[in-house]
This record gives sequence, structure tokens and C-alpha cells, in this order.
Amino acid sequence: MLLVLIAVIYFLYLVRRVLLPFILAVVIVYLIEPFIDWLVNRGLKRSWALILIFLLVSGGVLLTSLLIAPLLVEELNALAGRLPQYVSKIQSFIEDLNQSYERIALPPTIKSVFDNMINRIEMVTLRFVERTTEVILLSLSRILSLVLAPILAFYILKDIESIKDSLWSLIPKKQRQETKTLLKKIDRVLLDYLKGQLLVSALIGLLSVLGLYFLRIRFNIIIGIFAGIMNIIPYLGPIMGTIPAVIIASFDSFKLVIAVVVFFVLIQQLESSLISPKIVGDRVGLHPTLIIFSLLAGGELLGVIGMFVAVPIGAVVKVLIDHLISRLV
Repeated sequence: MLLVLIAVIYFLYLVRRVLLPFILAVVIVYLIEPFIDWLVNRGLKRSWALILIFLLVSGGVLLTSLLIAPLLVEELNALAGRLPQYVSKIQSFIEDLNQSYERIALPPTIKSVFDNMINRIEMVTLRFVERTTEVILLSLSRILSLVLAPILAFYILKDIESIKDSLWSLIPKKQRQETKTLLKKIDRVLLDYLKGQLLVSALIGLLSVLGLYFLRIRFNIIIGIFAGIMNIIPYLGPIMGTIPAVIIASFDSFKLVIAVVVFFVLIQQLESSLISPKIVGDRVGLHPTLIIFSLLAGGELLGVIGMFVAVPIGAVVKVLIDHLISRLV
């Protein structure tokens, strides 16, 4: 079994580029199945409950896409056209900064430190602008391939009971009851956290789009969606989501930068003090220190994807450790 598990993990690593629709399908199944069970418990046949939920979800996604897609494409075209201009402005700003401090008679050692620091700032800033644009364009370029995810989720939900029976048959009878108890604990933590975090991120994304629109920030839809997605990452995500808005605002005026920073600070205060406690609460049960460690470890191992999955994985590990301790002690 260990050799089979290692072989499966290695195979999944080899085909990792095509796994995204399947992973999203599993997430969709995980989020939708409770609603289907709720309808089934109230007398509706499973097949009709499945069709009804998928019609509602598909209709909502289609309506949202029809409203947002044209605006999003227009902003992407504008961003692609303005990117060389933004890069040129950043380089000019770095050159002006360099010339300003060169007029001051600094010791050679300090001057060398300033040179290295300015070069580093230029490289990091340009790389961030280009990388953020690449990530956004790459994500949107995969939308057509992600259409496969709901179709896969439909077939999984259609045969979910037989899939469960097949998986349970792999577990020895003596361990099934304990495994059920453990999986219920994991399910409770993950489902509550995922539902709450996705809802909070959607609200933050919507507020960001509207706020940036009233502040007259260019590309408010792209930046707002990016801020909402980044908000899934605790602590570090809101900062990462604010940076693109600050960079775009800096090309207009310093006052606009201050307005953007104040706006995002207000949103995060609203989220941390009101929205998250009401919707998410303390579902994960991890200390903030452990959450930050999980985020840094996930980012080191898998980059941004690792930061997205770090907290759920940390929550699962905590449940497993608590279960193990309760058995041993």
C-alpha cells in the first residue's frame, strides 16, 4: 500500500499541469454536496436535487460572467497597452531617486549600500508588476479549460454514493468507526472554513471593486478581483492585494495613493472586526503564530498556491494531532 501510494503521488506530480480542473471539481463537490443532502432530506430525489443546484449555480455564474466579462476584457486590453508606459515611469522614478542622493556627499560604503538598495527596489518593483500581470492573464487564459471542472463535479456528485462505498471498502472494518469520527472532525473544520473564507473574500472583492471605482482608480475590476482572491490568505493576503492598487494610484498622484491606502485599511478593519468574526469565526483553531508559520512554509514550498492551501492543511494536521493525542493520553 505504501509503494502504491508513493507511485500515485509521483504520477500526480508528473501530470500536475492538468490537475487544476479536477482539483476544482473536488472543491465544488465538497461545497455543493451539503446543499444536495439538505434537499434530499426534505423529500426531493437526489437526481432532481443535483439538477436544481447545478441550474442555480450555473445560472448565477453565467449571469455574472455576462455582466463582468466584457468589462474585464476591456480592462485587460488597456492594461496590456499601458504596461510599457508604467514600466518606463518606474524606471524614470528610480533614476531620479538615484540622481537625488548622488548630489549628497556620502561615504563610499554608504553610497554602495544605497546603490544596491535602489537596484533591488527597481528589480523587485518591475518584477512584481510584470509577474502580477502574467498571473492575471494566465488565470484568465485558463478559463476555458476550467469549464471542465463543473462537468467533472456533476459526474462525481451523480455517483458519489458508489464512490464513497468503494473508498470505505479499502478501510478495514475495525478502523471504520474511528475513521468516520476523525473524518467528521476534519470535515467540520474544512467545510466551515472554506465556506466562510470564500464568502468573506467575495465580499471584500466586491467592496474593493466599488471603492476603487469611486476613487477613479484604473483597472478597478481587475484589482478588486485580485484583492478578493488574495484575501483568502490570512494576514499576508490583504497586503498583497493592496500593492497593485497603490502602484496604479502612484502613477496619478500621491494624494490618490493615500486615499487608496486609507480605503484598504478601512476595508480590512471592517473585515477583521465585523465580517470575519460573524461569517468565519475561529473555525480553524490555530494560533496566529502557527498560521503565519504555515503561510511562510507553504509559500516556501509551493509559492502562492502553497499560501492558499497552507491554513486548511494546517487545520487538518491539528485535527490529526489532537486525535492522536486523545488516543495516546
